[in-house]
Amino acid sequence: MSSGATELGELLVAAYRAFTQQGRTRFGEHGLSPARVRLLTTLHHRPGSRMRDLADVLGVSGRAITPLVDALESDGLITRKPDPGDRRAFRLTLTDTGLGAIDQIARLQQQISEDIFSGMSAEDRSDLARLLQAFLDTTHGPGCAPV
Repeated sequence: MSSGATELGELLVAAYRAFTQQGRTRFGEHGLSPARVRLLTTLHHRPGSRMRDLADVLGVSGRAITPLVDALESDGLITRKPDPGDRRAFRLTLTDTGLGAIDQIARLQQQISEDIFSGMSAEDRSDLARLLQAFLDTTHGPGCAPV
């Protein structure tokens, strides 16, 4: 079976949409929106970040991130601490409850991925991983930012 570049692109987009819809649905069953998951996991990998830095990493405006940070703080998942280098800024960290949410997110990600790929053999999974990595390697050329 020979696929043209356009068909491959369409398949990649369809696969992305199916994967994200599964994640959105399953995370939603646990009260986790994609925005919450992204912010919590990003903060987990970048503890002590300022809101502006998180907004930049997530590709959103400062105005967009503020209500989300407020809600996560209200839910006891994150805390703000004054930035010693800038009196106007705050550093964000996960609370113990937030770290528990990270554990829950990781378990859900594992379950979702296992369910999605359960119909594929180990060899097919390995081939898919190799092919996707090759695709990503080609997109990291000049002008292409890595994910």
